[in-house]
Amino acid sequence: MHAREIMQDGLSAQGIELEIVGDAIYRFSQLQCEWMIPQHIIDRMLDQDSDRTIQYISSKLFYVVRRIEE
Repeated sequence: MHAREIMQDGLSAQGIELEIVGDAIYRFSQLQCEWMIPQHIIDRMLDQDSDRTIQYISSKLFYVVRRIEE
């Protein structure tokens, strides 16, 4: 899927790793934080706008990391 590659490159540039777990889960990790979400949700978001999806994932992980640090 071309949109998935764009998402992976965009997230990688921000230091976020993407791993596909099984057949149905994406695992996003940054520093010591992980966030797992069903693939069908992210795939639907990618169908609409890949840049917005990348921004959503990076902001979600930023929030989680900030909460852990506090």
